[in-house]
Amino acid sequence: MMETSRSQNLENGLLALAFGLALALRLLRLGETPLSDDEARWAMQAFDLTRGARPAIGPQPAYVMLTALAFYVFQASNFAARLIPALFGSALVFAPTFFRDRLGNKAALILAFILALEPGLLSLSRLAGSPIMAVSAVVLAWGLWRAGRIQAAGLLAGVALLSGVSLWLGLLGLVAAYSLSRGFLLASVDKKEEPVPSFDRKDLLTAGGFALGLYLALGSMFLLAPGGLGAGLASIPAYFGGWINFTDVPGTRLLAALLFYQPLALILAIATLARGLPRRDPLTVSLASWLLAALVLAFANPSRQVADLAWALIPLWALAALELARHLIPIQDGTWETLGMMGLTVSILVFAGLNFATISLVSLDATAIQLRWGVLIGALALLALSVGLVAFGWSMQTALQGSLWGALAAAVIYTLTTSIGAAGLRTVRSIEMWPSGPLTMQAGALSGQMNDLARWKTGADRSLDVAVAGLDSPALRWMLRDWNATYSDLTISGDPSLAIVTEQLSSPDLEAAYRGQSFFWRSYPGWNQLTLADWLTWINTRDLPQGQENILLWVRNDVFVNSQNKTP
Repeated sequence: MMETSRSQNLENGLLALAFGLALALRLLRLGETPLSDDEARWAMQAFDLTRGARPAIGPQPAYVMLTALAFYVFQASNFAARLIPALFGSALVFAPTFFRDRLGNKAALILAFILALEPGLLSLSRLAGSPIMAVSAVVLAWGLWRAGRIQAAGLLAGVALLSGVSLWLGLLGLVAAYSLSRGFLLASVDKKEEPVPSFDRKDLLTAGGFALGLYLALGSMFLLAPGGLGAGLASIPAYFGGWINFTDVPGTRLLAALLFYQPLALILAIATLARGLPRRDPLTVSLASWLLAALVLAFANPSRQVADLAWALIPLWALAALELARHLIPIQDGTWETLGMMGLTVSILVFAGLNFATISLVSLDATAIQLRWGVLIGALALLALSVGLVAFGWSMQTALQGSLWGALAAAVIYTLTTSIGAAGLRTVRSIEMWPSGPLTMQAGALSGQMNDLARWKTGADRSLDVAVAGLDSPALRWMLRDWNATYSDLTISGDPSLAIVTEQLSSPDLEAAYRGQSFFWRSYPGWNQLTLADWLTWINTRDLPQGQENILLWVRNDVFVNSQNKTP
């Protein structure tokens, strides 16, 4: 009994550590980068609610309503706009604990740490309006239902119904996965049966009542914004309407995201599938069916985005966690020898990776490139030879366990580095696949310059009038949310203190009465035009060719002291 209690306390402590890591990675520097246009569309709806307006709420009212509450508590900011997705993404860490009876304690704990650190879900947890709320709400509601916490499951189901278009992608995947797995298992020769879920009518009514109550309360923001109720239902036609709309995101980009962000998961999941499918293991079949359904729905949708892979990452990493649990066992033969083999493997793989980076980043002549490739291949051959020598000269168990642990350690290091980049925590801002649309660049510099001018003229921030012309940018509206700003499609009317226009709208009249400065406003990553050399560079530096959109800030001459007319 005491041993069981200690083991349970250890598991709880490790789970708390996983949650702490998840929360720290999601909140660290959360408001540092400016909101993109896609993020700002959602954030502005929440901000308008806090001002007593009645905005047209999009089909993700859970984010809008909860973020409006966050704005009431913390004041509107980039951090507060991303806070709710970050909290939902952190809470996903607890989901594996509800499935320990299927996964096993070790695999469930491993999966909890994976969900805390995995690059795709981490990146989506730091984006306003991302699918992470739907993913977390559905998976946690499912887990709570299995644990018998019916009321809590119903509440999260209500949140899920308000969490946007991605909900229907996930639910369709789960329904298809259930059908596939049941059909596969029922066709099994040995008739090994998967337990059929049983639903108590009273529990269904209880959960449904709580879900409906939450839907009505949160969807209307306690009757303060009833438009959210219809917005929740609008996610259904919005999702199915996506099947007749096309984006510029090819399926190959989703495949690249899996290959470059999830190589460890892919390798381990394939190993689990190769072991479990021939035996028709019910858990493996269920996860494989879910993974297949989620991938098909993500790739087949003409309006696909890389973020649609979020639903596939859960079963993918669950399969990987099962394989990891098999190999994270005590050293079987020769502690120091196994650790030495592990260290040698890590060293050689890191050396090979550095050579690959050199080939990708450094301009070399043909002879030097051939030499580098030869060194890289030679390093891998040396590793294979070392494993063979240890296996035949010392112990097969030592060679296999040490080299496997070393390969896993190197893969974990790679995954963690991609996670840091995906979270936007590198020193230099990196270009990642998970956000959609253009990136907002110099919002901080523009806002700082405008506030400097306002303090110079009036002694207070955000105290000058601003006119914006010819620029449709939700991110700019978000930046100017506390300014006295007017917007027009074509020209600047009157003589505002500050004017923001596109480069195409610059005119002699503005140049005569104003001084101007150019700002890099939006970046358009050129994913669809990448060459092989560009891909190799991106793999190592997370940088690639980008389209650039500049805007002009014009400042009326009388804002300055003894100013002279200048053009940008």
